[in-house]
Amino acid sequence: MSSLNLMFGVGKLSPKTFLYARSIARLHPSIINVPASIIVRYNSQKSSQRKTDLSSSSAPSKNAIPEHIRKTIPGETEQSNSLLSRLPSFPLRSSQTLTPKPGVPTSATTNLRTMLEILNKKDKPELIYEAEPHKLYFLVCGVMAFIFSVYGLSFTDWGYRAVWKIYLEDDDLMMFFGRLGLCSLITGVAMGVVYVSLSLPTRLIRRIWFIPANKKTGTQPMVKFTSHPLLPGTATPVYTMPLENLQRSHRAKVFTRNGIYGTHDRSTFFFLLKESNRKFGYWMVDRNGWFWGDGRVFDVLFGKESLEEAEKGQSHSEKLKEASEKLKEEKKNVKKEYGVMWQEGASGKMLKKDIKDIVEIVKGQQKVSLDDKDTK
Repeated sequence: MSSLNLMFGVGKLSPKTFLYARSIARLHPSIINVPASIIVRYNSQKSSQRKTDLSSSSAPSKNAIPEHIRKTIPGETEQSNSLLSRLPSFPLRSSQTLTPKPGVPTSATTNLRTMLEILNKKDKPELIYEAEPHKLYFLVCGVMAFIFSVYGLSFTDWGYRAVWKIYLEDDDLMMFFGRLGLCSLITGVAMGVVYVSLSLPTRLIRRIWFIPANKKTGTQPMVKFTSHPLLPGTATPVYTMPLENLQRSHRAKVFTRNGIYGTHDRSTFFFLLKESNRKFGYWMVDRNGWFWGDGRVFDVLFGKESLEEAEKGQSHSEKLKEASEKLKEEKKNVKKEYGVMWQEGASGKMLKKDIKDIVEIVKGQQKVSLDDKDTK
């Protein structure tokens, strides 16, 4: 109990604030660093009115939450686009800074079907994802852009000098223009890589909102998300589109059973979402962010998986393994049924089935033609 009394404020907290602080302390004990002199005493004997307030709302009010704790709640802080916000801070850390959002169901207490029902019953846009700060992404992309800029400029300087020197020696104008074009092409490739490196952070999704379908107006489910602007200090790009237009790759899997939300993966630190109506409409989602519910919700929304398939949480390799084992089992049963000549027996059975299907199709076409004659 003494560990629960070390909280994040001075004075007495309401029961709902105390319970929320206790949940944070259990899930993320590393982010709470409070001097031992700051102690909050929780009085368990509260009035019935205070108990009624506790049952009416499970999340504390914004005013009751200290600023350094509020910044860890998804959706509560304003995401900056300044140049300083893109520069990494040292020491570099990869640990999570976002805490589970109050009032959002989790897989520990709610099954997948109920979570999806709660999400679809929302009457306003619901925040379902928020990324951790992308400072490391900016660092990697900046380093790549710098390296290819140096290589590109160095090659340009050397290449054009060499082309001009060769031209002075052989005085071949046709070859001069050919070599000049080749140098320009290689320089263009390097500059293209620089541009891609600088623009790559604009494809990183920062927040995602799910907009439920409205039966009264007949609108379909929508999704809204934000990314980074190309130039620091400019407005945050906001994109809104139908949910069916944003899809996850059929081979990728959001839910991996690893991490708080079951989204961590050892091989990849992000997964891709693609706009179905655009050829290069790819967006990157960091797996180390905060997810509404868990990764299975995203497999249903963006992977278009059925509820039963998402509940299994099988990866693409696990599905292939299961299909292979099922095929081996069927092959074993066929061998047991037909014996040594199992291949001929299975082929004969398939041939009989195909002939039966063809006969039924022919009879159906004849019946349709007779009905047409009777109508005429």
